[in-house]
Amino acid sequence: MSPSIAILPLDDRPPNYEFPALLARAAGYEPILPPKNWLGTPWRAGEMEQLATWLEEVAPQSDALILALDTLGYGGLVNSRRSTDPADVVLDRLSTVRHLKERHPRLTLLGYSILMRVTRGNDAEEEKAYWGSYGARLFRISYLEDRLAMLVGNPAEDEAEVARLRAEIPAEIVQDYLDGRARNHLINRAMIEWTAAGILDYLIIPQDDTVEYGWNIAEARHLRQLARQLGVADRVSVYPGADETDMLLIARFTAQQAEFRPCVWTRYSSVRAGEIITAYEDRPMEELIKAHLGPLAGVIAETPDRADILLYVNSPAEVQGNGFDQMVAQRGSPPLDLPPDLQARWDEYRRSSGLRNSLREIHSVQRNVDEFARSLAASVAEGKNVAVVDVAFVNGGDIELGEALRRHVDLAQLAAFGGWNTAGNTLGTVLAQSVIRHLQQSRGASPSALAAHVEFLFLRFVDDYLYQGLVRSQVALDVLPRLGILPKMTNLEEAAAHVEAEVNTRLISAAADFAQIHFAGQTIHAGESRLTIDDLGVSRVIFPWGRLFEIGCEMRLEIR
Repeated sequence: MSPSIAILPLDDRPPNYEFPALLARAAGYEPILPPKNWLGTPWRAGEMEQLATWLEEVAPQSDALILALDTLGYGGLVNSRRSTDPADVVLDRLSTVRHLKERHPRLTLLGYSILMRVTRGNDAEEEKAYWGSYGARLFRISYLEDRLAMLVGNPAEDEAEVARLRAEIPAEIVQDYLDGRARNHLINRAMIEWTAAGILDYLIIPQDDTVEYGWNIAEARHLRQLARQLGVADRVSVYPGADETDMLLIARFTAQQAEFRPCVWTRYSSVRAGEIITAYEDRPMEELIKAHLGPLAGVIAETPDRADILLYVNSPAEVQGNGFDQMVAQRGSPPLDLPPDLQARWDEYRRSSGLRNSLREIHSVQRNVDEFARSLAASVAEGKNVAVVDVAFVNGGDIELGEALRRHVDLAQLAAFGGWNTAGNTLGTVLAQSVIRHLQQSRGASPSALAAHVEFLFLRFVDDYLYQGLVRSQVALDVLPRLGILPKMTNLEEAAAHVEAEVNTRLISAAADFAQIHFAGQTIHAGESRLTIDDLGVSRVIFPWGRLFEIGCEMRLEIR
């Protein structure tokens, strides 16, 4: 029987379903996943009873279980924010994990339980309905109250603002939200206690979409303190992230089995970049890297010659921009002649601080991506294990960096590349793939494992650079206004099928050109194994949640 890893994903989106499966194959494991339609979406909770039964069935044939505890306890990520189930019901569902460890004591159980975000705007697409009216004010209260608790800021002004904001929100809504947070915090505390009791071998509590202060940050402080008190600080990690966690835990298990502890050297596109705090994190980039190295038992190298992985990091030099804003800055004008109501909203966006921040980073002279790419190319040419973390912009690759990489770098020979969603999402994904790739190179890999690595590397360029950096913004600016829709990433409703077809046309063509230039004919090595890429591309693109924000890709790969 071939070695296998069973994965209980956070939901049915590609980063939580297809991405971990590809990386497990690259690591030499057969991924075992539940049927996708059992998992949660914004419209339904996952099939928790069926998933519990599935775990019991696959445990005996698995070398490790990767467990999204929110899926088992609440029915998925979105429902963990919406569920009104009491804590005892959630814990009862999670008791499946305890029973699995009792029946299979030698089975490695690696789990993660999300530290619930405080969404910063009036957007209820993935929250309770009242967030559409009160979300921004609840976020502000959260930020101010934690800042007051940490004795930061102006107490008199902050207390007055909190009182004013609380008066604007019905008390029962504030209480409902805080009750949900308290329940989720209790569950997270219980999972740390279960780790101390040996039920979970390792636990990550990812801080979903975070900032420096907030109710969620206060909870993170308490959770880290509890882990220290129980003596499991080396087996519990609390840091910003979410959708990359399956992949990082797969890499942890693979590295542990190989008795490998990665040593990583960081090289930035700006002398200031390691000090910058990105938009959805609570610490500088260099500290974020250290945090994500925790589950891997990894360290930062003092010099590149002592490193297993050279991590090239394109993080902001001044302030993290938004990926979509790059295309807006290039064009400098509205997408079309908009009707008055949409024109007013577009004008409001053009005056926003977010766009100003993006423009500042786009035109910053404190970050040199061309020199960065030349240095990276030299390291690749020397045969080093080189990985690229592209987080100068949130939710999309840096277009200027992508162009520089295409000019200078042998892209198919990279260990990893990422530039999607938050800095934490990208960083965890890149570290996971680069660790697995290092083990391929140092210890060999089967042709199927090498093929999975190639497919995932290519997919990252297609998704993070070609789609999120270019095609998605082009479609939002060119196609949506013709349908009477202001450019957006959220649910497209009845327009989704039309927009999906447009994305298919554009992205499949762009991916084919990219593959022909940068991947076709390349030979990839791993010890005594090698493969040559004859053809690589995307055969179909889907919108898993009916919106532009994320896509799924059906791939084709021909090798010899």
